[in-house]
Amino acid sequence: MTKSKTPNGKEEIDSKPPSTPKPDIRLRVLDRLVGTWTLHHRDVDTGEEWGGQDTFEWMSGGFFLAFRHEEFGRNIKGVMLIGYERKYGAANSSPNLMGHCFESSSGNHFEYTWEVDDDSVTFWLGNRNSSSAFKGSWSDDHNKITGRWRWAGGGYELTMTRA
Repeated sequence: MTKSKTPNGKEEIDSKPPSTPKPDIRLRVLDRLVGTWTLHHRDVDTGEEWGGQDTFEWMSGGFFLAFRHEEFGRNIKGVMLIGYERKYGAANSSPNLMGHCFESSSGNHFEYTWEVDDDSVTFWLGNRNSSSAFKGSWSDDHNKITGRWRWAGGGYELTMTRA
């Protein structure tokens, strides 16, 4: 309940409960990532290959997509939360789809800017159009993403296949 004053100075009590926030409709584009994915990596310089697994699931409430990542034989594990940030007290969410990755194997925290549409998945380390980025394309049935991670001095090809 909230209290307010009418134009003539009388106090009124609004008995309606405050509205519950709803997840940003722009998040729906991430629905196709939900599930478990088998990873195949190939270093572009050495040709070395290794596997891994990604799992995407909506957190309770639907405001953030939880992304668990592991690269087998590399001691790389982490969790990323993806969503539109809304700073405490702000009325609106950010314009950019952001990911905050916490790597349990190193203690590092990384911020990513994401873009997902019907044709592709792109995420940049830091800001949009950073030189460190993954750019991949969906298969026609949306059960495979094929692309490449690039950064200064290296990169790897990555194929993600829905398990």
